[in-house]
Amino acid sequence: MLELATDIKVMIADQSSHSRLVLESILNDAEGICVAGFAADGDELLKSLKEQEPHVILVNYDLPKNNRLFTFKRIFSEIPTPIVLMVKREQLTLDLIQETTALGVFAVVLKPENKKYPDYRSIALELVTKVKAVRQTINWDVQQMLAQLQQEVETAKNKAELPAPMVDTVIVIGASTGGTQAIEHIVKHLADDLQASILVAVHLPAGFTKSLAERLQGYTRLTVKEGRQGLLLKPNKLIVAPGGRNMVIQPVMGNAANYKISFSEEIAQTYDKPSVDLLMQSVANSNVKQVLGIILTGMGKDGTIGATTIHKRGGVVVAQDEASSAIFGMAKSVIDSGISHHVLPLSEIPHFINSYVASQNTVSVADDTL
Repeated sequence: MLELATDIKVMIADQSSHSRLVLESILNDAEGICVAGFAADGDELLKSLKEQEPHVILVNYDLPKNNRLFTFKRIFSEIPTPIVLMVKREQLTLDLIQETTALGVFAVVLKPENKKYPDYRSIALELVTKVKAVRQTINWDVQQMLAQLQQEVETAKNKAELPAPMVDTVIVIGASTGGTQAIEHIVKHLADDLQASILVAVHLPAGFTKSLAERLQGYTRLTVKEGRQGLLLKPNKLIVAPGGRNMVIQPVMGNAANYKISFSEEIAQTYDKPSVDLLMQSVANSNVKQVLGIILTGMGKDGTIGATTIHKRGGVVVAQDEASSAIFGMAKSVIDSGISHHVLPLSEIPHFINSYVASQNTVSVADDTL
């Protein structure tokens, strides 16, 4: 494949010659990506990096001669290069994702191995998407995005007023790399009687968001559920978007004042599933009175379009600061777009949420007594 100056150069580190061929085929078939070189073990990887100068390294979790802590630290200290880690399905756990994030891995993906597997194509697409996300430029055209949203926002503003919904306040939290730890920290410090519905979208593979929901339930008295079709939004409830699906909200049929979980087949601009953008847009364009959007650590720009819609509809947008972010990508994109009302360290976000919800409830009570 002819290499273009703008192509994303990827180095493949895998001990299996068959796997290297499969991965090379997937990457070279993808627009804007080319394979820069190969490594069969950790030592070879370290030696080859300076020669090949790839933009992204694709590393097999079981790579021989690869002490992950030592190898990854050397890479980031000597030849800083983003790492995408490939694992087998049976190796993929929430603990592994958190462990490798702490080592500086930008993304963890399932390894595409056999074209006969029914989910081979979706796994290959996820791999390509993550590689491209790692290299996404920060200076993307915010003004163009705002122009695209303007007509949608103005139309939404002119909708006839609907009755007040059962949930007055909805909080949408979006994250990617490092996001599970950040979300755990926030949930641990939320008020036990939080008069708001919380929706969480974090970039995790299908099946692992259920584990996250179960873990979060151990940290809080709020009700924590993985999202499913028809699940109602209620105060004191936290709903985690299932991995591999785009969760949104929609009015309950015959009762537009209440909202429930649904799923969209729309493909998000960033291709992430679950999409933070689509979830935030669905909430921003609803009749919910108060909407708070929070963008945490993670690579790419998912959440910026959704946060922009929240901002334009009169909601509040919070972005995690650089110092406390494992990967300063999603939050940076929101900050650079000029739509964040607050930029906060992770340690201050739970207190902000508690205070925000309490203040909104005070206003609602006062309004009701007028």
